[in-house]
Amino acid sequence: MSAIVGHDHNGPPPSPLHLLEVTVISAQDLHRRHRLSHRVRAYAVAWIDGTRKLRTEVDLAGGADPTWNDRFLFRVDAAFLKSETAAVVVEVRATRRFGSDVVLGRTGIVVSTFVRVHSSRFAAAAPAVAVAPTGRQVAALQLRRPRSLRPQGVLNVAVTLLGAAQARAVAPIYHMPGSPDAFAMKDLVAMRPAPFLSEITEEGAAEARDLEYHARRQRPLVEHSGPLDPRGAAIEQSKLAMKLEKWRVDLSPDHGDHDGRGGGRSGRWLRRTSCFGRQESWER
Repeated sequence: MSAIVGHDHNGPPPSPLHLLEVTVISAQDLHRRHRLSHRVRAYAVAWIDGTRKLRTEVDLAGGADPTWNDRFLFRVDAAFLKSETAAVVVEVRATRRFGSDVVLGRTGIVVSTFVRVHSSRFAAAAPAVAVAPTGRQVAALQLRRPRSLRPQGVLNVAVTLLGAAQARAVAPIYHMPGSPDAFAMKDLVAMRPAPFLSEITEEGAAEARDLEYHARRQRPLVEHSGPLDPRGAAIEQSKLAMKLEKWRVDLSPDHGDHDGRGGGRSGRWLRRTSCFGRQESWER
């Protein structure tokens, strides 16, 4: 069963509803096709039901390693959480000046690997389902091209099932006529009053920093989804060190510049090479 689509807000829901929060943190090693080799401007789209898709902002600076930290909320029932195949689909796309955007990769977050659902054997008719809130779990998912299924970078996400107190903070949204069953936290902030706006933005900023920190410290690769294990951290640390060393060399001062004889930088030492040998001059 998928998310509750077309829920009747005038009557009671068929089963208790729960809030599933998915945070799309960042992606790494995104590559475009050769004919689209200019700088990547990526964004992510997430959905349970295709009629209601949620979108992050476009990262204009990250290139092949974009960062979003967008939080999405999905209203689901116990049957969805209990299903072994129910998933939140996340698709990473790149903008184009002309034509439709390019799909870089896609993955699925299998919710049952993050949320544990227990059935009670003492129920009379149908077994009761107990769903407990979960802590935030961070995972690195393999992105694949939709058609060829070739690997295409890594997507970092965080998944949590909100508790009663957290769900109560957004409960008025559910009782509004025509309220959606999936929405972004930024949309929720826009709909709530100013005190709630301050609370959500401060909490969200702190959580975004924590999620990005954990995602960069531990990023083991999993094919679909699941809790993290410590494998792969050493490799990522080595890659990061190599990048930092490359940046340090690129940003170092030009070796052709020398201090003047008086001790200050009163000019530049110019070196010109010709077929007759090297010519040097001092430019004041």
